[in-house]
Amino acid sequence: MYPPIQQNGCRRRVVQAIEHSTNGSPRKGDCIPLKAHNNLAVLIVTLLILLGFGLRLYHIDKLPYRGDEAFTIRHWVNEPLSDTLKNVATVDPHPPLAYALFRGWGQLFSDDEFIIRLLPALLNLLGIAALYALGKRIGGRAMGLIAALLWTLHPFQIWHAQDARNYAIWAGLSATGIWLALRAVEKRRLIDWGLYIIAGALAAYVYYLELFVLFSLNVYVLISYRHERSLLKRWIVAQVLIALILAPWYLQERLISGGGYTGTTGNSSISKLFTWFLPTLTFGSTLPQDMTQIIWPLILVSLIIGGVLLYKQRMHRHVMFLIAIGVIPAILLSIVASRINVFTPRYILASSPAYLLLFVGLVIGVKSYRQFGGLRRFVPLILIVGWLAVALISLNNYYNNAAYAKSPGWDLLSEYLAHRVVPNDVIIQASADDAFDYYYERDELSARLERIPASPNESEAAIINRLQESSNNRESLWLIAQTNPDWPNAGIVERWLEENMQLVRKTSTGNLRIEQYMRPSVDASDYAGAPIATFEATAALVGADVLLPAEPTNELNIHLYWQPTQTTTDSLKVFVHLTGDMNPATNLPLWSQDDQFPLDGRIETTTWDVNTIYRDVYTLPLSDVPAGTYQLVVGFYHPETGERVMTTTNSDSAMIAEITLP
Repeated sequence: MYPPIQQNGCRRRVVQAIEHSTNGSPRKGDCIPLKAHNNLAVLIVTLLILLGFGLRLYHIDKLPYRGDEAFTIRHWVNEPLSDTLKNVATVDPHPPLAYALFRGWGQLFSDDEFIIRLLPALLNLLGIAALYALGKRIGGRAMGLIAALLWTLHPFQIWHAQDARNYAIWAGLSATGIWLALRAVEKRRLIDWGLYIIAGALAAYVYYLELFVLFSLNVYVLISYRHERSLLKRWIVAQVLIALILAPWYLQERLISGGGYTGTTGNSSISKLFTWFLPTLTFGSTLPQDMTQIIWPLILVSLIIGGVLLYKQRMHRHVMFLIAIGVIPAILLSIVASRINVFTPRYILASSPAYLLLFVGLVIGVKSYRQFGGLRRFVPLILIVGWLAVALISLNNYYNNAAYAKSPGWDLLSEYLAHRVVPNDVIIQASADDAFDYYYERDELSARLERIPASPNESEAAIINRLQESSNNRESLWLIAQTNPDWPNAGIVERWLEENMQLVRKTSTGNLRIEQYMRPSVDASDYAGAPIATFEATAALVGADVLLPAEPTNELNIHLYWQPTQTTTDSLKVFVHLTGDMNPATNLPLWSQDDQFPLDGRIETTTWDVNTIYRDVYTLPLSDVPAGTYQLVVGFYHPETGERVMTTTNSDSAMIAEITLP
């Protein structure tokens, strides 16, 4: 930074990123008190922090926990810290400060979505102040304020700030540590070294991959200051102190060996560093795919030009600094991801300050160079407005577009099941997702829960054996969610259920599948009371269940129980009709219907067994049915002629229920 300049008794500071002349020397402008500059900057940063807090609170509890968040609640928040450090640290590997922060926060307040997500939302705000300070140190107040604005509105930071994990906390601490590292190297005061050591150690105790940032800082310092032995000695001492602070945890043999952890994402891909990582770390993961493919080259070119313009303003070391922070962690992650599945942008979230500052370098650089002529006035504004427009598209998708929701409706699914399952049921959770387990425990569902398959490595024989055990002497099996299609054992559960059980209900809630299966054989306990009706020379309707309320998909399920009295000459169809007042669309009292051969065509009345009771399932759509009182009537008819089969009471149908729809 340039030193303060005394002019006409007024102390002012020349901002090098804005006020450089073409020869690189500072120009004197109007005398403006430094205190006024500082007060205005502090006010703007304070307003940005308030705006950032509002954006991080908006809809923070709109969605239920996703799987990783639920794991945080179940094993970081609700288990004793000693148990987490002992049992979880190699299964879900994170440093102890991450566990301790969430455990303490949850014990102090609660484990609901708003409260737990508030912790990362608050600590991620550190990044706003850090980006201002970092940008100011590199290129002046204007650069700092623009960088702080971009962090405030950063879609990926906001996504993680509303996520009950430690990534947003790490990003805020890491940005602070990066600024303090640069400050310590340039100012070289004892207090700055001490603050950097504390910030670096804290960030590394929140997330392991802060080591990538520390390594990047070492590369920068050792190259850029290789001839300054005095500084290098201080830097090495600082690194040794950080290492000593980290050693008690990091040097445990069980952590060094990895404990068998293989990751949960994917393997490295150089091309995806550009097509996936770059747009995600700049604008988040909630942009349309076609838009992402268009903008990633623009982002890359913008960052390169921004670096070049900063370099030409004699910020050589600062450009090296930003390149180190932005590039080296991506290279290191790619190397690690060639061995284990950890290739995803959030693992280098701490690199995002470099991308933001390089972009701001483009804005400031265009403004500072006379060679751009009249464009100097308009291009910076266009660049900022363009960035904000893309960021707001991403934020709008995140907040309001269900296609980009971070989690499906696990809470709605649990609530649905809580009103329908009985203790003798089994819930088969096909996705092996911790989120449902959390809501299952919270809502105290009475049915037993099984994860089938439990992992991608579970064999077909083991899966079938568990399904057979689960179906023995059970009322129902409820299959929920979907197995990961990439798992080699995907589809085994569905095939076994289709071959061995009867599907009696199919619906969904919160984009999650719900299927209820029962044993094909029916006994007297499945229905009650006297027969409802007997159809001549066909069958007795010995029972009927109308499953109210209607399903979340706005459908009504009905179970009919047939006791054949004899086989028929023609194959008959069954009709189930919802009737009421006159339907103006058809001028008939019919509002909804489901006509099909018994058991959806799996049996025929010409061959059914008179010694068997059949459960027959029907589904009536209700989307066009207004609120009111309706009658459910059933019967048989000849599909060729439409002629109905009469009952023994000389009616062509039997009413099974009168219902009221809200």
